[in-house]
Amino acid sequence: MQSKVQDTVKNISGPSPGLTRSRIAKIIAAVFVLLLSILWRIPVGAKFYCYGTVRELVKIHAIISSWNMSKLTSEHFFVKYMPEDRLEAQLVLETAELFYQPVTEDFNCTPRGKIPIILYSSRQELNESFGWEASESAMGVYWAGVIRVLSPKAWVDETEASRVKEVFVSSGPMAHELTHLMVDYLTGGNYPRWFTEGVAQYEEYKLTGFTFSDATGSLKPPLYSIQELNLDFDQLPNQTRAYSQSFAAVQYIVNHYGEAALDHMIKELGLGHSFSQAMEKVLHLNEIQFEACWQEWVLNLK
Repeated sequence: MQSKVQDTVKNISGPSPGLTRSRIAKIIAAVFVLLLSILWRIPVGAKFYCYGTVRELVKIHAIISSWNMSKLTSEHFFVKYMPEDRLEAQLVLETAELFYQPVTEDFNCTPRGKIPIILYSSRQELNESFGWEASESAMGVYWAGVIRVLSPKAWVDETEASRVKEVFVSSGPMAHELTHLMVDYLTGGNYPRWFTEGVAQYEEYKLTGFTFSDATGSLKPPLYSIQELNLDFDQLPNQTRAYSQSFAAVQYIVNHYGEAALDHMIKELGLGHSFSQAMEKVLHLNEIQFEACWQEWVLNLK
């Protein structure tokens, strides 16, 4: 069923007579809302198997909604952008290709088809696409098979092309968001938010050396509990601390058990097991034990 949905994306090249792309987008959006309402009422195990189909429908909706945007294509990606952002779109495409091989090799995952990227000219446009408040400051967002990126010209304080590229490659969102996509497809969406953020930051640091530097994210007590990270990640008052803890938790796993353990946990999640089940099978720790171990490790870091 999922492969049929993916094939549909390739076949949407123009509207049928009497059916505009905007109407198609509205129809798909209505179907998506209906599917979500049905999905909410079915057992957890069944949700796991339905997730991939819903994700592909949301991806189709995003692609159709960008029908009025220009398009650049590479071997593994395509970027939708406004005409005035062509140079930035080219940079985004080149950077995505730069990270494609190391990320796919690290996760032993080759996505089917070209990965869609939507480029937004301003922070306001990116925030509005998700209904976020104007204060949100994301440079990139992965959701439902699509990577959304804020144009480099909106945040890179450089004018020389070579410096803009250097800053975007080293501090931009491409490695991070591509990792989110890998984790999402490998697990079928079966992961806690903090875990995918921790894995994305770990891969980003591994490839670029980038880490968050905001002092409010310093790993000092009181730390958030695993339960708080699991249930309220996006609502936690200190988001930088939440991200820093997520990164540290994944670093702890790699430091004590190796990257193979991280891969094994992702595989277990992809089989439909809960995060606590994956943790007990791979790390031989329950969530309470894991929290105690990694927090002790974090607090002893120099």
